[in-house]
Amino acid sequence: MPHLSPRSQALLDRIDAWADRSPVRSVAVKVGVTLGGPLVIAAGIAMLVLPGPGLVVIALGMALMALEYEWARTVLAAGGRSASWLREKTLPKDGSAGRKLLGVSGAAAFVVATTLITGAVTTFVGAQTFL
Repeated sequence: MPHLSPRSQALLDRIDAWADRSPVRSVAVKVGVTLGGPLVIAAGIAMLVLPGPGLVVIALGMALMALEYEWARTVLAAGGRSASWLREKTLPKDGSAGRKLLGVSGAAAFVVATTLITGAVTTFVGAQTFL
């Protein structure tokens, strides 16, 4: 079983308990997650090249899938561990002020660069004529 944060696990447990109270609820949750999760993930993937918060939407889609599927919980937990590791490397708790400034500057540069690349791709695709 993946190691989720206590808050995430508590939320999943509450949703599981709610869905297990009735067979209709259980089927409704399973159908909603099975249909909605991949659609949200696909929208997030499209937002990687279109305007929008693609990575955030993909994470939300994985969180939706984690309501029903253990493999999605594992992927979500691995993503959380990776984000924590990246945050610690970027902004170490015991790092010097210069090191923290470097981390913030690097993160800001990454956001600016990805925004510019997304804008350039969107402009290029929008300028193309489709016959």
